Amino acid sequence: MGKSVLIEIEKNIAIITLNRPERYNAVNQDLVDGINQCLSIVEKDENVRAIVLTGNGKGFCAGADMSVFGGEVTAEQRRDYIIEQYQPLMKRFFSMNKPIIGAINGTAAGVGAAFALACDLRVMSKESALLYAFVNIGLGPDGGASWLLARQVGYSKAFEIAISGKKVYGEDCFKLGLTNRIVEKEDVLNDAKKWAHELSVRPTLAIGIAKADMMYSMDNDLNDTIAFEAEKQVSAFNSYDLNEGVTAFIEKRPAKFLGK
Repeated sequence: MGKSVLIEIEKNIAIITLNRPERYNAVNQDLVDGINQCLSIVEKDENVRAIVLTGNGKGFCAGADMSVFGGEVTAEQRRDYIIEQYQPLMKRFFSMNKPIIGAINGTAAGVGAAFALACDLRVMSKESALLYAFVNIGLGPDGGASWLLARQVGYSKAFEIAISGKKVYGEDCFKLGLTNRIVEKEDVLNDAKKWAHELSVRPTLAIGIAKADMMYSMDNDLNDTIAFEAEKQVSAFNSYDLNEGVTAFIEKRPAKFLGK
Protein backbone atom coordinates (compact mmCIF):
# COMPACT_ATOMS: atom_id res chain seq x y z
CA MET A 1 0.00 0.00 0.00
CA GLY A 2 3.06 2.24 -0.03
CA LYS A 3 3.59 4.97 2.53
CA SER A 4 0.50 7.10 1.84
CA VAL A 5 -1.55 5.09 4.33
CA LEU A 6 -0.16 3.25 7.35
CA ILE A 7 -1.70 0.46 9.40
CA GLU A 8 -0.78 -0.67 12.90
CA ILE A 9 -2.35 -3.57 14.78
CA GLU A 10 -2.54 -3.01 18.53
CA LYS A 11 -4.02 -6.03 20.31
CA ASN A 12 -7.53 -6.29 18.85
CA ILE A 13 -7.69 -2.92 17.12
CA ALA A 14 -6.25 -1.48 13.92
CA ILE A 15 -5.07 2.11 13.57
CA ILE A 16 -5.21 3.34 9.97
CA THR A 17 -3.30 6.59 9.41
CA LEU A 18 -3.53 8.84 6.36
CA ASN A 19 0.12 9.65 5.78
CA ARG A 20 0.69 12.56 3.43
CA PRO A 21 1.36 15.21 6.08
CA GLU A 22 3.26 17.45 3.67
CA ARG A 23 -0.04 17.77 1.72
CA TYR A 24 -2.29 17.73 4.81
CA ASN A 25 -3.21 14.17 3.78
CA ALA A 26 -4.87 15.35 0.57
CA VAL A 27 -6.54 12.55 -1.36
CA ASN A 28 -4.72 11.13 -4.37
CA GLN A 29 -4.84 7.68 -5.95
CA ASP A 30 -2.20 6.26 -3.59
CA LEU A 31 -4.25 7.34 -0.60
CA VAL A 32 -7.50 5.88 -2.00
CA ASP A 33 -5.73 2.60 -2.80
CA GLY A 34 -4.09 2.57 0.62
CA ILE A 35 -7.37 3.00 2.52
CA ASN A 36 -8.95 0.25 0.42
CA GLN A 37 -6.07 -2.12 1.12
CA CYS A 38 -6.10 -1.38 4.84
CA LEU A 39 -9.83 -1.96 5.08
CA SER A 40 -9.38 -5.25 3.23
CA ILE A 41 -6.78 -6.32 5.79
CA VAL A 42 -8.92 -5.52 8.83
CA GLU A 43 -12.05 -6.96 7.24
CA LYS A 44 -10.36 -10.35 6.83
CA ASP A 45 -8.51 -10.35 10.17
CA GLU A 46 -10.83 -11.90 12.78
CA ASN A 47 -8.54 -10.70 15.56
CA VAL A 48 -9.21 -7.06 14.64
CA ARG A 49 -12.51 -6.06 16.23
CA ALA A 50 -12.42 -2.24 16.03
CA ILE A 51 -10.74 0.35 13.81
CA VAL A 52 -9.39 3.88 14.30
CA LEU A 53 -8.92 6.18 11.31
CA THR A 54 -6.78 9.27 11.73
CA GLY A 55 -4.42 11.60 9.88
CA ASN A 56 -0.71 12.22 10.33
CA GLY A 57 0.41 15.78 10.97
CA LYS A 58 -1.63 18.93 11.54
CA GLY A 59 -4.82 17.92 9.75
CA PHE A 60 -7.04 14.89 9.23
CA CYS A 61 -7.49 15.33 5.48
CA ALA A 62 -7.46 18.41 3.22
CA GLY A 63 -9.78 16.86 0.63
CA ALA A 64 -8.94 16.00 -2.96
CA ASP A 65 -5.42 16.80 -4.10
CA MET A 66 -5.95 19.36 -6.84
CA SER A 67 -2.70 18.32 -8.49
CA VAL A 68 -4.20 14.91 -9.36
CA PHE A 69 -6.13 16.27 -12.33
CA GLY A 70 -4.18 17.87 -15.11
CA GLY A 71 -5.58 20.41 -17.52
CA GLU A 72 -6.10 17.73 -20.16
CA VAL A 73 -8.61 15.81 -18.01
CA THR A 74 -12.20 16.41 -19.11
CA ALA A 75 -15.14 17.14 -16.80
CA GLU A 76 -16.63 13.76 -17.74
CA GLN A 77 -13.40 11.98 -16.80
CA ARG A 78 -13.43 13.72 -13.43
CA ARG A 79 -17.05 12.63 -12.94
CA ASP A 80 -16.15 9.04 -13.80
CA TYR A 81 -13.23 9.11 -11.36
CA ILE A 82 -15.50 10.16 -8.49
CA ILE A 83 -17.93 7.33 -9.28
CA GLU A 84 -15.27 4.69 -9.90
CA GLN A 85 -13.04 5.53 -6.94
CA TYR A 86 -15.09 7.18 -4.17
CA GLN A 87 -18.27 5.15 -4.54
CA PRO A 88 -16.71 1.71 -3.84
CA LEU A 89 -14.48 3.18 -1.13
CA MET A 90 -17.45 4.66 0.74
CA LYS A 91 -19.31 1.39 0.35
CA ARG A 92 -16.45 -0.30 2.19
CA PHE A 93 -16.86 2.07 5.12
CA PHE A 94 -20.60 1.42 5.31
CA SER A 95 -20.43 -2.35 4.85
CA MET A 96 -17.57 -2.90 7.33
CA ASN A 97 -18.98 -5.11 10.10
CA LYS A 98 -16.59 -3.67 12.67
CA PRO A 99 -16.89 -0.20 14.24
CA ILE A 100 -14.75 2.57 12.75
CA ILE A 101 -13.83 5.48 15.01
CA GLY A 102 -12.56 8.66 13.37
CA ALA A 103 -9.86 10.43 15.38
CA ILE A 104 -10.34 13.80 13.71
CA ASN A 105 -7.13 15.71 14.29
CA GLY A 106 -7.23 19.22 12.85
CA THR A 107 -9.51 19.82 9.86
CA ALA A 108 -11.36 17.32 7.69
CA ALA A 109 -12.15 19.20 4.47
CA GLY A 110 -13.93 18.35 1.23
CA VAL A 111 -13.98 14.62 0.59
CA GLY A 112 -11.92 14.36 3.79
CA ALA A 113 -15.04 15.53 5.64
CA ALA A 114 -16.93 12.74 3.89
CA PHE A 115 -14.30 10.26 5.12
CA ALA A 116 -14.73 11.61 8.65
CA LEU A 117 -18.53 11.31 8.55
CA ALA A 118 -18.29 7.84 7.01
CA CYS A 119 -16.75 6.67 10.28
CA ASP A 120 -19.32 5.22 12.67
CA LEU A 121 -18.11 7.31 15.59
CA ARG A 122 -15.91 10.39 15.92
CA VAL A 123 -13.59 11.99 18.47
CA MET A 124 -12.66 15.65 17.98
CA SER A 125 -11.12 18.52 19.90
CA LYS A 126 -12.30 22.14 20.06
CA GLU A 127 -9.71 22.90 17.38
CA SER A 128 -10.85 20.08 15.09
CA ALA A 129 -13.23 21.04 12.30
CA LEU A 130 -15.30 19.82 9.40
CA LEU A 131 -15.08 22.00 6.30
CA TYR A 132 -17.33 21.59 3.27
CA ALA A 133 -14.82 23.43 1.14
CA PHE A 134 -16.28 22.39 -2.22
CA VAL A 135 -18.23 25.63 -2.69
CA ASN A 136 -15.11 27.71 -2.09
CA ILE A 137 -13.69 26.52 -5.40
CA GLY A 138 -16.99 26.41 -7.28
CA LEU A 139 -17.98 22.79 -6.71
CA GLY A 140 -20.87 20.95 -5.13
CA PRO A 141 -20.25 18.17 -2.57
CA ASP A 142 -19.06 14.79 -3.81
CA GLY A 143 -17.90 11.44 -2.47
CA GLY A 144 -21.17 11.03 -0.55
CA ALA A 145 -20.61 14.22 1.44
CA SER A 146 -24.16 15.53 0.89
CA TRP A 147 -25.80 12.21 1.86
CA LEU A 148 -23.74 11.91 5.02
CA LEU A 149 -24.23 15.47 6.22
CA ALA A 150 -27.97 15.69 5.48
CA ARG A 151 -28.66 12.50 7.41
CA GLN A 152 -26.72 13.76 10.39
CA VAL A 153 -28.17 17.25 10.73
CA GLY A 154 -31.17 17.48 8.40
CA TYR A 155 -31.59 19.26 5.08
CA SER A 156 -31.61 22.93 6.05
CA LYS A 157 -28.58 22.83 8.35
CA ALA A 158 -26.68 20.61 5.92
CA PHE A 159 -27.42 23.01 3.08
CA GLU A 160 -26.29 25.95 5.20
CA ILE A 161 -22.99 24.23 6.02
CA ALA A 162 -22.45 23.18 2.40
CA ILE A 163 -22.96 26.66 0.92
CA SER A 164 -21.18 28.64 3.65
CA GLY A 165 -17.76 27.11 2.98
CA LYS A 166 -16.84 27.78 6.61
CA LYS A 167 -15.33 25.49 9.21
CA VAL A 168 -17.64 23.85 11.73
CA TYR A 169 -15.45 23.53 14.81
CA GLY A 170 -15.50 20.74 17.35
CA GLU A 171 -17.92 22.19 19.90
CA ASP A 172 -20.48 23.06 17.21
CA CYS A 173 -19.99 19.60 15.69
CA PHE A 174 -20.80 18.13 19.11
CA LYS A 175 -23.96 20.24 19.43
CA LEU A 176 -25.06 19.19 15.95
CA GLY A 177 -24.36 15.50 16.54
CA LEU A 178 -21.47 15.45 14.06
CA THR A 179 -19.06 14.14 16.66
CA ASN A 180 -19.54 11.90 19.68
CA ARG A 181 -16.80 13.24 21.91
CA ILE A 182 -14.78 16.41 22.47
CA VAL A 183 -11.39 15.99 24.15
CA GLU A 184 -8.18 17.97 24.44
CA LYS A 185 -6.27 18.35 21.18
CA GLU A 186 -3.41 16.12 22.33
CA ASP A 187 -5.84 13.39 23.47
CA VAL A 188 -7.82 12.86 20.25
CA LEU A 189 -5.97 9.78 19.03
CA ASN A 190 -5.46 8.20 22.45
CA ASP A 191 -9.12 8.65 23.35
CA ALA A 192 -10.19 7.08 20.04
CA LYS A 193 -7.82 4.16 20.62
CA LYS A 194 -9.08 3.68 24.17
CA TRP A 195 -12.67 3.66 22.90
CA ALA A 196 -11.73 1.16 20.19
CA HIS A 197 -10.14 -1.14 22.77
CA GLU A 198 -13.33 -0.96 24.85
CA LEU A 199 -15.42 -1.90 21.81
CA SER A 200 -13.00 -4.67 20.85
CA VAL A 201 -14.05 -6.77 23.86
CA ARG A 202 -17.75 -6.29 23.14
CA PRO A 203 -19.74 -8.74 20.95
CA THR A 204 -18.37 -7.70 17.56
CA LEU A 205 -20.95 -9.66 15.59
CA ALA A 206 -23.80 -7.87 17.40
CA ILE A 207 -22.12 -4.49 16.83
CA GLY A 208 -21.87 -5.26 13.12
CA ILE A 209 -25.55 -6.24 13.04
CA ALA A 210 -26.51 -3.00 14.80
CA LYS A 211 -24.53 -1.03 12.20
CA ALA A 212 -26.24 -2.82 9.31
CA ASP A 213 -29.64 -2.28 10.93
CA MET A 214 -29.07 1.45 11.37
CA MET A 215 -27.83 1.89 7.82
CA TYR A 216 -30.82 -0.02 6.42
CA SER A 217 -33.34 1.87 8.54
CA MET A 218 -32.33 5.25 7.08
CA ASP A 219 -33.75 4.38 3.65
CA ASN A 220 -36.55 1.94 4.48
CA ASP A 221 -39.86 1.97 6.33
CA LEU A 222 -40.64 0.42 9.71
CA ASN A 223 -42.10 -2.85 8.41
CA ASP A 224 -39.18 -3.53 6.07
CA THR A 225 -36.72 -2.62 8.82
CA ILE A 226 -38.31 -5.05 11.27
CA ALA A 227 -38.00 -7.82 8.67
CA PHE A 228 -34.39 -6.86 7.96
CA GLU A 229 -33.53 -6.84 11.67
CA ALA A 230 -35.11 -10.28 12.11
CA GLU A 231 -33.10 -11.71 9.23
CA LYS A 232 -29.83 -10.24 10.50
CA GLN A 233 -30.60 -11.61 13.96
CA VAL A 234 -30.31 -15.20 12.69
CA SER A 235 -26.52 -15.06 12.79
CA ALA A 236 -26.67 -13.65 16.34
CA PHE A 237 -29.00 -16.44 17.45
CA ASN A 238 -26.37 -18.95 16.31
CA SER A 239 -23.38 -17.12 17.80
CA TYR A 240 -20.99 -18.02 20.58
CA ASP A 241 -21.36 -14.53 22.03
CA LEU A 242 -25.13 -14.86 22.53
CA ASN A 243 -24.66 -18.10 24.43
CA GLU A 244 -21.84 -16.54 26.47
CA GLY A 245 -23.84 -13.40 27.16
CA VAL A 246 -26.88 -15.30 28.40
CA THR A 247 -24.76 -17.71 30.43
CA ALA A 248 -22.79 -14.88 32.02
CA PHE A 249 -26.03 -13.08 32.89
CA ILE A 250 -27.45 -16.18 34.58
CA GLU A 251 -24.18 -16.83 36.40
CA LYS A 252 -23.91 -13.15 37.39
CA ARG A 253 -20.41 -12.71 35.97
CA PRO A 254 -18.87 -10.49 33.28
CA ALA A 255 -19.23 -11.94 29.80
CA LYS A 256 -16.10 -12.86 27.84
CA PHE A 257 -17.08 -12.14 24.26
CA LEU A 258 -15.00 -13.45 21.36
CA GLY A 259 -16.71 -11.53 18.58
CA LYS A 260 -18.08 -14.75 17.08
